[in-house]
Amino acid sequence: MIKNNFNFQGIWLKGNLHTHTNNSPCGHYDVEKVIDMYTSHKMEYDFLAITDHYMLTSLKEVVNDDKIILFQGTEYKKSSFQTLGINVHHYDDDKDNIENHQQLLNSVVEQGGFNIICHPHVYKDDYWPFEKLKNLNNYIGIEIFNNNVKHDNKGRALATDLWDELLSCGKKVYGFANDDMHVFSRAGGAYNMVLAKDRSREEILKNIKNGSFYCSSGVLIEKIHIKDDVITVRVQNVPVKFKFIGKDGQVYYSSTGIEKSYEVKGSEGYIRVELIREDGAMAWIQPIFLSEVEG
Repeated sequence: MIKNNFNFQGIWLKGNLHTHTNNSPCGHYDVEKVIDMYTSHKMEYDFLAITDHYMLTSLKEVVNDDKIILFQGTEYKKSSFQTLGINVHHYDDDKDNIENHQQLLNSVVEQGGFNIICHPHVYKDDYWPFEKLKNLNNYIGIEIFNNNVKHDNKGRALATDLWDELLSCGKKVYGFANDDMHVFSRAGGAYNMVLAKDRSREEILKNIKNGSFYCSSGVLIEKIHIKDDVITVRVQNVPVKFKFIGKDGQVYYSSTGIEKSYEVKGSEGYIRVELIREDGAMAWIQPIFLSEVEG
């Protein structure tokens, strides 16, 4: 029986893990205005990570009234390759350089945080080379969609090709979709939906690390059901194209509708589900690793 990371009753919590304030050279708004935007009726986010460049923006003095769960983070940028450190409590300037990349990732984990690889195809396809990522450890995922890159037209916003390369060589990494918010006009175009038992930071962290989430640029999922070896996914309201994808990016089943199922054969290596709406909006469910079985 394949491992099911969605086998519990819970609520879906919406969040962005790549957000800039005016503490970044490229940011435009103070942290309070950013929080107001993401908690507005239009957006209704449940959690947000503030990730300014090569520094930590303090959240201690922020008046939040529990409108949104905040995570302190940073975008490490002094090296040629950028990463996000989420749920970190201090910034180590000495480790933010190209020679110490593995130590940098390790230091984030030692703080109780986690690492995400930023926009792998920004500016050029090999901004983050596959061979480098293959040999690094202690990152839990990559941005498979970056909304800011989409709007800037500087490279490719979508990085599912690299995701499949990493998964196919045995790396267990998740896919994230983030706004990389610099200006409000581009906010809300990418987010992560975490299944959690309650609306708490502990549940969000635990279930991100467990892979109990999907990410999206607009498609909302109503149900992810796994029983025996059958994966069933249902979306809200509008039909989408379902793709059940395995090792080397091979599409094992594709069909359009509201709900589709796929029976795992066991030879796929992993299965991830990609959903594509007619207007181009997408969603991506975290991979199910077939080497992991329920005890």
